[in-house]
Amino acid sequence: MANVKYILRILAQIVFYYTWSISITFFNKWSFSNFHFPLTVSFFHMAIVSHVIWVYRTLVKGYTGADKISWTLFIKRVCPTAVSAALDIGLSNWSFMYITVSMYTMCKSSTIVFILISAILFKLEKPKLLSAVVIALIAIGLFLFTYKSTSFNLFGFILVMCASGIGGLRWVLAQILLQRDSLGLSNTLEFVYYVEPVMAASILPLSLGMEGQDMVLSPDFILAGKAQSLHILFIVAVGASLALGLTFSEYLLLGNTSSITVSICGIIKEIVILVLASTVGGDKLSAINISGLIVCLVGISLHVYLKYQATKFGEVEDSEQTEDLLPRDEHSTVRS
Repeated sequence: MANVKYILRILAQIVFYYTWSISITFFNKWSFSNFHFPLTVSFFHMAIVSHVIWVYRTLVKGYTGADKISWTLFIKRVCPTAVSAALDIGLSNWSFMYITVSMYTMCKSSTIVFILISAILFKLEKPKLLSAVVIALIAIGLFLFTYKSTSFNLFGFILVMCASGIGGLRWVLAQILLQRDSLGLSNTLEFVYYVEPVMAASILPLSLGMEGQDMVLSPDFILAGKAQSLHILFIVAVGASLALGLTFSEYLLLGNTSSITVSICGIIKEIVILVLASTVGGDKLSAINISGLIVCLVGISLHVYLKYQATKFGEVEDSEQTEDLLPRDEHSTVRS
């Protein structure tokens, strides 16, 4: 009975994650096509989320200031995770200025390759021949998907692929923090509380350097009337609300399952987004592009299968020993 309740809880978390992730993908594409400062907006999203978490943690949870994490943990573990997360989100949002939702989604699906590479570098996984096959399949799939695409933009492609590479590092670091109770950040609220402010501070120099002057001189700010200013604030507020929901949902899911579950969820989510982008968003895909999608999904599915086999036979390392759809320790340390 306990297992059934846990499975239902995980399914609810998956639906929660899908809702926010798919919503923010299409909202960001729409908003950045009208308001051309994605890095600045990303900063405000992170800053707003940070303040909301601080207010909730201080007023609702009645936090007294006890049990703070050590500076060593903060600098060595939290900061690298936060900086990589900020760059992943910032570059991803920036790429929406140049590429379609379909191309963005397809390129971001390569994150799983970089997760694998990062896991090998951190000695969480052992290099295998089949791992090279997975990387090759996804690389070939990406090539076919972008081949003679009318919507292909080199700069946008570079941005989203850099985001995918950094995202691979981000998720490995985040998983270590969330799934090792000894670090004291296995609670999602605590994790976001410490990570989000560093994310905002990390993306601010990039946003000022790349968009600061253009934003100050933009008619949207210089000539903006009351109605237009309220419209901009509304867009930022809605985006921040979606970002808050996505932040909690993705880290909650990652903290309560293994990477297998997250990978499977990612595949299904990407298929849904691609279908919506082509049917509702008007993105056009050729037969070659669709074949690239299939090849890439085969590579991702093979990776998920290999992860399942590794977990089944106990070949994974400490950070990934959580069995899929089995209850985690309900008495883990919560710092709130």
